[in-house]
Amino acid sequence: MDEIDCKSKAVLGKLARQASGLTGADIERIVREARQMARRERRPLSFADLQARLAGNKPVWPQSLRSRMAIHEAGHVVAHLILGTANIEAVTIDGRQGGQVEGETYSFVTQSEAGITAQIIAKLAGRAAEEEFLGTVSAGAGGSLRSDLGQATELALALETTLGFSKEMPLLYRQVEATFAQLEIGGELSGLVNDRLERAYGQARKLVRSHRHAVQAVADALLEHGTLIGPELNALLRDNGCNRNTES
Repeated sequence: MDEIDCKSKAVLGKLARQASGLTGADIERIVREARQMARRERRPLSFADLQARLAGNKPVWPQSLRSRMAIHEAGHVVAHLILGTANIEAVTIDGRQGGQVEGETYSFVTQSEAGITAQIIAKLAGRAAEEEFLGTVSAGAGGSLRSDLGQATELALALETTLGFSKEMPLLYRQVEATFAQLEIGGELSGLVNDRLERAYGQARKLVRSHRHAVQAVADALLEHGTLIGPELNALLRDNGCNRNTES
């Protein structure tokens, strides 16, 4: 029984790795299709059926793009660990939209200027890793409000407008929605927000340089496996001397 359980856990772990980055609707569709295939062949649904459907759902990226995504996501992972900003559950370069890191931001980092700045650094660390390792950056950090650049800008803007951390008029509350337009046309506020972003990006590049070996190790593992989850990711980082530091 123990041997069967171990085998089942190994298979489930592989399925979880393959499913990383998929939505609930994606997984529901894949299970439905696998069940239909097994039904047509008049046999029970098997793990192999699910693995086959998940493999067929995997996007095919050029190797040069996979390498860039691996470096980018590795930068995020290492920054989150060093800064102590999030519990990373998985990281993948096989998502439908490309690479992504899955995890939960620790609540304490949202309560101080230093903690929120650390979040900004972690969000910019993917772009920073591209620049440090490849000498160029891609558009992968931007593109929408939920992109790395969009979220970093939103946090920096909140520090200046709604959270009471502005160096000038910190007690004046201004709604973020009302101030985004001011960023588009420039002015004093855009300069303050950009200064925060530039400082954070400089710190992100310094962090990536200081932990270059760990970033490379995570990137290499992503290129080999596509997805890293839970304990294996933590073990990889520990083996490469990357320990969490909550002092940001």
